[in-house]
Amino acid sequence: MRLQSKIIFMTTPVVVIFMLIIGSVSFSMIRETTVKKALSNTLSFMDNTVGWMQVLHDGAARDIELFSSSAMLENYLLSTDDVRYTILQPTIIRLFSTYQKANPDYYEIRILLPDGYEDTRVTLTDLPNSTEEEGGSDLFQAMRKSEKDIFSALFRNPDNNNISFLTSKRILLRDPNLHPVNSPKILRGYLAVTITLEMLQKKIKAAEDEYGTIFLLLDRSGTVFFHSDSEPDISRLPDMELHQAMANLDNDFPFVISEQHGSFLVFTRQINDALLLIAKIPEQKLYASSYRLGFAIAIITICAIVIISLLLFFLGRRIIINPVTQLRNAAVDFGHGNLDIVIDTKANDEIGDLARSFIDMSNNLRESNEQIRRLAYHDFLTGLPNRVMFHDYLARLLETARRQQRIFALMFIDLDNFKRINDTLGHNLGDELLKQVAVRFKENMRKADFLAVSHLDKDPDMVARLGGDEFTVLLTNIKDHNDAAIVARRLFASLLEPFSLNAHRVFITISIGITIFPSDAETPEEMLKNADIAMYHAKEKGKNNFQYYCESMNSAALERLTMEGELRRAIEDNEFVLHYQPQVNAQTSEINGLEALIRWQHPEKGLIMPSAFIPVAEESGLIVPIGSWVMKSAVCQIREWQQKDVPVVPVSVNLSSPQFQSKEIYTIITSILEDTSLPSSYLKVELTESILLKAEEEAIMMLHAIKETGVEICLDDFGMGYSSLNYLKRFPINVLKIDRSFVMNITTDSKDAEICSAIIALAKCLHLSVVAEGVEKKEQFYFLRDKGCDAIQGYYFHKPMPAGNIEKLLTAGKTAAKPAAASGLTAISASANNEA
Repeated sequence: MRLQSKIIFMTTPVVVIFMLIIGSVSFSMIRETTVKKALSNTLSFMDNTVGWMQVLHDGAARDIELFSSSAMLENYLLSTDDVRYTILQPTIIRLFSTYQKANPDYYEIRILLPDGYEDTRVTLTDLPNSTEEEGGSDLFQAMRKSEKDIFSALFRNPDNNNISFLTSKRILLRDPNLHPVNSPKILRGYLAVTITLEMLQKKIKAAEDEYGTIFLLLDRSGTVFFHSDSEPDISRLPDMELHQAMANLDNDFPFVISEQHGSFLVFTRQINDALLLIAKIPEQKLYASSYRLGFAIAIITICAIVIISLLLFFLGRRIIINPVTQLRNAAVDFGHGNLDIVIDTKANDEIGDLARSFIDMSNNLRESNEQIRRLAYHDFLTGLPNRVMFHDYLARLLETARRQQRIFALMFIDLDNFKRINDTLGHNLGDELLKQVAVRFKENMRKADFLAVSHLDKDPDMVARLGGDEFTVLLTNIKDHNDAAIVARRLFASLLEPFSLNAHRVFITISIGITIFPSDAETPEEMLKNADIAMYHAKEKGKNNFQYYCESMNSAALERLTMEGELRRAIEDNEFVLHYQPQVNAQTSEINGLEALIRWQHPEKGLIMPSAFIPVAEESGLIVPIGSWVMKSAVCQIREWQQKDVPVVPVSVNLSSPQFQSKEIYTIITSILEDTSLPSSYLKVELTESILLKAEEEAIMMLHAIKETGVEICLDDFGMGYSSLNYLKRFPINVLKIDRSFVMNITTDSKDAEICSAIIALAKCLHLSVVAEGVEKKEQFYFLRDKGCDAIQGYYFHKPMPAGNIEKLLTAGKTAAKPAAASGLTAISASANNEA
């Protein structure tokens, strides 16, 4: 049966029953309507009157609360009499007068002292004050004995003999000379508002009806302060009537009382905790001669209502309420995240359809939540746990390990040279490589269920991808530190086979940093930081290895981080300076070139050599702006000397790998030469073999473009790297520079001497110039000169000098004077020369 049919089934008997009742009692409609109207009017008047008085009472209570909590009143009551009455009382009176004008029903606002003496009074009338000394009055005694802070009472105002309503509050304040918080509060007086009820009397007079309804205003003790049908006098309500009135407070149905003058229908309304309003309707006048018939009709009506109500209740509960309640409970469970709901879906109606929809929605939400959870906690590319899940798991694992006093290891893994593979093959193949690496990591872990936590193994191992080419491995229950090394070697072994990326076969290696809990760290942040530091230490050790964290690594990392920050500041504050080391012609001893060498003029540490900060600059990427500054400063210096008619020679500037790989070096060189108007023949750039090893075809073309501008290209430290004749063939090189490691022992080591001779001979065959670095002894100089080396650079002739000294040297003449004491120069250590 459909829901619509159920509604019809329930409403039809109700309509039939009501039609029968209406037909049988239609003759009494007029009488019943009259009675209801009379009762309704009386109740409406009482509710309006009670509401009006409650508004007066609540407003007065709020004003009293506002006044009593003000600092002004507190200062007033705590001050001495001369301050109180000369300075503060006028302000208090003005404040009270403002509120009294805004509330015309306020007859007076007073401050009473604890003994009942009237300290301050504000009133709008000129009537004499009969209540200046209240201490002995019953009203004040009741106020003082009241246990409540807010006191309310009706009383006959002795000033005008009118009924009035008093609301007051006791003022409790701490002695300012004692502790402001812990000292006891002391009664300082009472704040009282007297409300005149003349308007109430007018309302009641205006509400007189044809039935002679009587209104009484009384307190809960039965004291009647106002009687609409008698002279103003205070009387008492009989105890029986008071008891009935209290038993029927705020009842919408009247109760009946019998008096000497007849029976009354009585309504009672509570104004507040202390006051009552009673309406007494003479029953004889209201019902007149139809009392018995009206009573019978009332019984029939009540019985019909009861029967219909019970019928509708049971039918509605069974057919509608119970199913709807079940759906409501299901909705509440949904709201609390409980998707495992049980609902009866057998009903073949709209409620049944709704129940089935709830079940479908529950299933859909469960699937959606599972998908959202997986997206939130797993890497979308590899399917491994992501950074969020890794951090949550690490924090939980750390607490468990600390509680169970066991150790575990965190491995931080970074793919070596992944950026070069990604840039060369493209991001799509780079992503494919990451997925294949993740698969090999998963297959080589000692547990296969690391992706989820089961009830059998609460802390399984985990492999996670933090982002990019960074992975982490948690070994949750190792026996000793060596277990981590075993897993690391297994991971290295898993990468020995090449990866197939479309038509490409790619080999990849990894660097691993390992930290152990609790020996290395005790917080998740420290563990991740330590493993990261150890991984970078593995990178520095040549990559494709693992390193355990030790405290010295952290110190070194902090030192590198501090130096990086200082380097950034040095770039902004222009703290770098250039020194220049002359190169001399091996045959004529004339200065035929300079090499620009950077120095850092640290404001606190003094002059710092490049070997101390260049590695940090290269690692942080700051070498690019620093290198550009070196080139621009060197070119500007040569141009400045030209303008001063100083005889100048070409200057060599070293290029770092990041500068060369940025592929903007051609633009930088040409723009600097154009801005300074320096001929390109005065600039040389030096590259190492390691830079050329990584050079791509595009970089080779860029080198040819640089050479075509007239800038010479020098191959620095030749013989130290993967020396290949292919370099000399493919790259547009003009000058070979023999590394100082070969030069320093040419007079004592026959192999070094033969290597230097071979390099010089090779350069001559290829029509390249040769410069020997690190020449410190005359025997070295003579050997190189005799073998045909073109230029000499080293402490035997000149050490690196500031621009001012070089300017003097060039101005004096290009011929380099032979050292007066060569042996003194040879005493300079190789390490000092290396600092150049």
